[in-house]
Amino acid sequence: MSNKYTYSVPFTESELHRDYVELRMSQVEIARKWGTTQKVVWHALHKMGIPTRKAAKRDQCGPQNSSWRGGRVLVATKSNPPGHRSAFGNGYYYIKLPPHPNANKSGYVAEHILVATRERGRPLSDDELVHHIDLNKHNNDPRNLVIASHRAHANWHVQLEEIAAAMLRDGSVVFDPTTGYRRV
Repeated sequence: MSNKYTYSVPFTESELHRDYVELRMSQVEIARKWGTTQKVVWHALHKMGIPTRKAAKRDQCGPQNSSWRGGRVLVATKSNPPGHRSAFGNGYYYIKLPPHPNANKSGYVAEHILVATRERGRPLSDDELVHHIDLNKHNNDPRNLVIASHRAHANWHVQLEEIAAAMLRDGSVVFDPTTGYRRV
């Protein structure tokens, strides 16, 4: 059984020197070639006195990152408690577009804002927001979006609550504690 004190590397000093210095292979490539780990290669380089190269700086932003999905991300809203599901998903889609005037400090702009401002031809002002007419946060069709002041938006949501209350009163919608609201 080997341990860190008795483990012998699967390569000689000359083989390691050839791979790392002459062939300019990376530590990971050498580890793959010899069936070991990068850490074993790194320790062997130090133990054998072969100076290591500085890690190359890699640009891993945007499309160069292996996790890149085109810059469109779904961001959960903070207002819903953990485990709570809203009718159309929890959050808004954001697009990576740093030069947009309504982008956040990370360079993302909400997709519904992007669509609405392109249609209108100007960015949103500080006292404006975008309302989804059908209340579906993922439906960013321009016909489903309207730019409004904060006051108008609040009034529209009050109107929706009044309509829902009226539907409960006239019996077209009922509430069951086990299943929630449903149409009759």
